[in-house]
Amino acid sequence: MSPLKAAAIAGLLMTAAGAAAAQTVTILPQRPYLEPGGAGTSANFDILVRNDGNTPMEVSSLSVTIADASGREVLERRVDGNGVAPSVKTLALAPLKPGEARLVFNPFPVIPADIAAKAVRVEVELSPHDRKGAAVRGAAKAEFRAPPALALMLPLAGKVWVWDGHDLLAHHRRWDYSNPDIAGFGFSSNAMRYSYDLVRVDGEGRRVIGDAARNENHLSFGLPVRAPAAGTVVEIENGQTDDGKFDPATFRDHPNLMLGNHVVIRHGEGLFSILGHLKQGSVTVKAGDVVKAGQTVAAVGNSGTSMFPHLHYQLMNGPTFASEGVPSAFTGLTRLRGDARAPLPGGAIDSGDVVESRN
Repeated sequence: MSPLKAAAIAGLLMTAAGAAAAQTVTILPQRPYLEPGGAGTSANFDILVRNDGNTPMEVSSLSVTIADASGREVLERRVDGNGVAPSVKTLALAPLKPGEARLVFNPFPVIPADIAAKAVRVEVELSPHDRKGAAVRGAAKAEFRAPPALALMLPLAGKVWVWDGHDLLAHHRRWDYSNPDIAGFGFSSNAMRYSYDLVRVDGEGRRVIGDAARNENHLSFGLPVRAPAAGTVVEIENGQTDDGKFDPATFRDHPNLMLGNHVVIRHGEGLFSILGHLKQGSVTVKAGDVVKAGQTVAAVGNSGTSMFPHLHYQLMNGPTFASEGVPSAFTGLTRLRGDARAPLPGGAIDSGDVVESRN
């Protein structure tokens, strides 16, 4: 069942129970992961808000409250309409029409390192768009879960820049599957929630030398792509051209074609890796093949919804973009900060990081 249908049913149940509900609030996914990071853990979840009333409403306040391992609420953050510069406007949400549902990306993903977070409570206030009438409030709760203990190799060797990861402003993170244009292709989750666009850079930090319109001038183009962990290949695509062209009409039946040429690998515990935007004709494995960690399976290309040659990598709980994203932790990484080099023990990378694999 899609999140939108689940939210609608939840609203109907509340009404049937006699509750005067004017909105439904749902946390998605239902049990968000906690992703370790240098500044603390990150709670990467969405808040689906549905206007169950009969007049246009707008989000006027949103709070996120964290409970610790004892169940006590220890941290609350909010955006609201207080003052001459209301912070709630940073959410940039248009008014919700009657019956309309929309995602709000958790605006406070980072939890301080000294909090052993166990659960989250979200409260949303909707106010009439015409400022006539009373505000209504809705809330939702969810328990966190730890990420899977799957050790991964970075699928690119050498000096690698995370051109885009999954921080709050990354395009992978801001995949609004409540948007009719996206939902219309059958998407109801964010398989890219913890994904990365990886590119090779040289000692001067350059990813391309010469005319950027030529694939061959990108340092990543044609580089070997490695299996991040052992597993079984369940799907490949090898015939898409390296020109960033794609047909959105194919996504409903074959959502993985967003990534053009790709390899999907099934690991243990229901986890799947997808490696995308691969070079046409470079895939060296087929469905059913068993691969080892570090085995070359393809080369970096520029196929699918690609802006330039790079490798897209993500871990998911299913084999397609209809799945939900899962945090990934890489072993054997060194982080580079100018001339400084330091091991990255937690293995969590994100937008802007420059790393090098020791594997």
